[in-house]
Order: sequence, then structure tokens, then C-alpha cells
Amino acid sequence: IKVIAGLVVIYTLMLTPQITPPSSLSSQTPPGHPEFVGVDSKYVCVLCNNVLQDAVQTQCGHRLCQPCVDTYLQDGQPRPCPYQEEFCEMLQADQILRDASARREIRQLPVYCSNKSRGCQKTLKWKELEKHLTECWFEPLPCPYKDWGCQEPVPRGSLTDHRQTCQYTPINCLFCEEQVPKLSLETHKNETCNKIPIPCPFGCGIDPVPRNEMYTHQESCPKQPVVCKFASVGCTFQGPAEELELHERQNTEEHIQQATLKMADVDLYRIDIRKEVQELSVHRQDARQKVNDIKKEIQDIKNMLDDVRRQDRKRKIDMVDLTERIIRVEKQLEEVSKPEVQQRMTSDLNIARENVRKLKDRLDRLIAAEESGGGATAVGTVEIPDPFADLQQQTRQLGLQEARLSELDIRFQILETLNYEGVLIWKITNYRRRKQDAVSGTAVSIYSSPFFTSRYGYKMCSRAYLNGDGMGKGTHFSIFFVVMQGEYDALLSWPFRQKVTFMILDQNGNRRHLSDSFRPDPDSSSFKRPLAEMNIASGCPLFVSHSILESSDNYIKDDCLFVKVMVDTTGLNPI
Repeated sequence: IKVIAGLVVIYTLMLTPQITPPSSLSSQTPPGHPEFVGVDSKYVCVLCNNVLQDAVQTQCGHRLCQPCVDTYLQDGQPRPCPYQEEFCEMLQADQILRDASARREIRQLPVYCSNKSRGCQKTLKWKELEKHLTECWFEPLPCPYKDWGCQEPVPRGSLTDHRQTCQYTPINCLFCEEQVPKLSLETHKNETCNKIPIPCPFGCGIDPVPRNEMYTHQESCPKQPVVCKFASVGCTFQGPAEELELHERQNTEEHIQQATLKMADVDLYRIDIRKEVQELSVHRQDARQKVNDIKKEIQDIKNMLDDVRRQDRKRKIDMVDLTERIIRVEKQLEEVSKPEVQQRMTSDLNIARENVRKLKDRLDRLIAAEESGGGATAVGTVEIPDPFADLQQQTRQLGLQEARLSELDIRFQILETLNYEGVLIWKITNYRRRKQDAVSGTAVSIYSSPFFTSRYGYKMCSRAYLNGDGMGKGTHFSIFFVVMQGEYDALLSWPFRQKVTFMILDQNGNRRHLSDSFRPDPDSSSFKRPLAEMNIASGCPLFVSHSILESSDNYIKDDCLFVKVMVDTTGLNPI
């Protein structure tokens, strides 16, 4: 039994093929992509159309490159065999074998030397090519004088000849013994060699001296050219110092004339300067006046900004008050929407109406009795209660009931617009007037009614800037999403993570809606659990330009605009 078990174990190991790295270089494909001396198609990979690199074999018997297979199956999923023949199977990485036989055969394939175009006509086995290139006389090598500037590649067999003729061969200068390339030797002698003897450039007749000593000689050379002291007033003389004195004696009158003309030019220049100074003084006064005017304008703007800030603070306070009123109305709506409250109010109203009817009947009887009996009943002078006071009280009660019914009707209308499926259809009426209010700063933004992801889900609303906000101010319609404080926030998961989509609906039936979407940033305070009535708005300041929105009646018709906001409720667990 142990022997049989041992055979089973051996058989199992034999049936578990894996692609393992080669144990030696003898089974690896040689590097490079040489030119083959004719190659059988069985050695060509259908994925890259090149000779197989590190050949492997599929379970259906086809050959491919190992790198190509790794790329082809990189996602880990089975893929169809690229040969697409009748008996091909789906390829899986753990069922592909290393094809050692094909690798040996490929290493034996005949190839041309890589230097065939340079003259080498040798053909050899692919596995021998790398070693051959280390000996091939046509293999290009860098010139040994590359560091001196020669960038010419030289065939191995021509290195000796090239070394003798290369223009960058270093040569020792005969004067300073510095090494310079042969190509630059003459330039070195004519311009930079400090030891080469050179004659005096002023022609004083001394024997040539080294270049570095000639600089000292030039400073004291009697033939060194000097300029006339009247050069600043226009004299152009330049010559040896020994000739300067003679020049000055012979040209005294001319020098005086040049100096006089120069002084006249200076006087004219001084007059021009004085005139320019006067003009600059006038300009400076004008500039001061302009600066003062600008300062005044800046101060006026600051005062206007202060007024705007005060109005903005007041508007924000009013907005908070309005939001609180909306919340109170919503709470009252939730209370009123309960069936038992509606029944009670309906019952109270019916009772009040019945009381009014009885009161009117009673009043009619009293008035009839007054007219027939002069204010006395058939019994005599029994005192009758004042019917008008009772009527006024009942009328007041009826008015209160009717006011409550009107308020209830308004609440029902608001309640009908609430959505508990994460979708808001917002009709913005009087678009042009509202946009003008935004331009003038009267009402920069407007809020939609709230909507919810579910009956007990997130509470949200939308905020629109008809004249744009931030980067879109004055050019775009901006729209934002606001997370509001809800009754059931303690039961919800935070931060808010649902995808939000904004749309402006096409009113011509073409369904060319304008839309944009975003996913909340979990780190933004806009999507944390609200600590106030509503979080900071987040959305699209550049949602759509005014030129596109207002260029046709697709989106604004009858001065109305329809905005749709959709919140993806996928993944939200019901409470």
C-alpha cells in the first residue's frame, strides 16, 4: 500500500505543471533580435510576430513567448488561445509549460552577424552570436580618444589605423608642454599658449617674449598708443606718448574750439534738462492729484464694502431666521400630516361651522321677536341676552378655524413637493428678475425646498447662484449641494458619501439635458454630520455658461428653469 501511495504521489507531482525559471543559461533565449537566415513559422509567436522568446507551450499544444503570455494573462482570468483553432482551449497561467525543446531548437537557429550592413558576411547559430560580437572585426567601438572629443564609432579591425590618423590625438605643445588635440594645436599656439614667444603688438622693436610676459611689457611700452586729453570734447588723436606733446602744441586752437562747442552743447543740454525738470514737476503735481483722487475712490470703495459686508451679515442672519422658520414649518407639517390630527381639525371645523349656523338661526329668531313684540316676549318683560356679543365671539372662533385651515392647506402643498427617493425637481420661476437680483446683490443665491434619500434618510437641498459664484461669477450658472440637519441624523452613517448629479432639463423634448456629477470628499466638512442647520455648500461653480444657457429656449422657457438633482441611493441601508 505504501508503494502504491508513493506512486500516486509521484504521479500527482508529474501532473502539476508549472512555469518555473530555467535552471541554467543553456535554456534561455539569447538576447536581442537578430536577422535570421530563414525561420520556420513554428518558431514565430502569434502575439508579437517575432521569434519566440523563452518559449512556452499551451495546454492545446501551441507555442508562445513567455513575456507575451505574462502580459496576455496579467489580469489572472482565463483567455482564449490566440491561435483560435478548432481544438484550442482557454488559457490559464498555471497550465502553461516551459517548452525546453523549442528553446534548444531556437538557440540553434542560423542568424546573420549584427554587423552584416557593415561588411561582416558570417552566419552562425543564435547562441554563438553574443560571443562572436566580442571578436567581430566589424563591431563598432568608441575611439580611444573619445574623451578628447572624437565621437566617431570605429570598427574593431580599423582601430590601429584610426589611432594614427585621428585628429583628436593628444600632442604635447613644444612651448608649454601642455597636451592638446592635434586639431586644436594651431589655435592653442595663436591664442592661449603662455610660453610661445610673440612680438610686441605696438612695434617697438624688442625681441619676441613669451605671451605671459608680453602683458607686462605692454603697460610700459613707449609705443603704447595713448589718447589726447581733449578726447572728451571731441579730439580723435591716438598715438605714441612721444607724439602726444607735439600734437597738443600744434592743435591748441582746435582744442579750444572743440571745448567751446562742447560747453555750448552742455548749456543746451542743461536748458533741456531744466525744461524736462519743470515738466516733470507739473506731471508730479498731476500725479499727486491723481493719487489723492484714487485714495478717495479707494476709501469710497472701502466704505461701500463695509456697507455690503453689513448687509451681507444682516442677510445671513435673515437667512438663518428664514431657515429656522422653514424647519419649524416642516416640523408642523410632519405633525399635521398625521391622520389623527387631520381628523381632529376637521371635526373642530365642523363643530365651529355648526355653532355658527345655530347662532345665525338664533339671531334670526331674536330679531323677529324684537320686531313683533317691541323687545318683550309673550311672557312679559323677560331680559334677553345680547345676541351680538355671542355672534362676535363665534365669528372670531370661525375666523381662527378658517386661518388654521388655510395654513394647513399651504402645509399640504409643501408636503406634496417633498421627495423621499433622493430626487429633486426644482422649478425656478421669474428667472430674469431673479438673475438681475443676483447681479445687483439683492439676492445672490436661492435655496430649493428640502428633499430626502428616504423617509428617515439624509435631508438635503440645493443652492443656485444665477449670476455665478467664485470662478463662475458673472459668466456661469453655479449650483451647489447642501447637507441639512435632519431628525434622524443620529441613525445615519457619516460622512455623506453618495454620488450627486445636477441636471438642467431640456424643455423642448430633445432630452439634451445639461448634467454634471461629483462624489463627496469624505474629508470635507461639507459632508460631515451637520452641527448647524446646514453645512457649507459644495458643487459646480462652472456648471454652465450664461451664453449656452440663455442662447435658446431649450432650457429657459416662459421665464422658467427646471433643475433636477439626483442622489445615488445605492448602498444605503434602510433604517
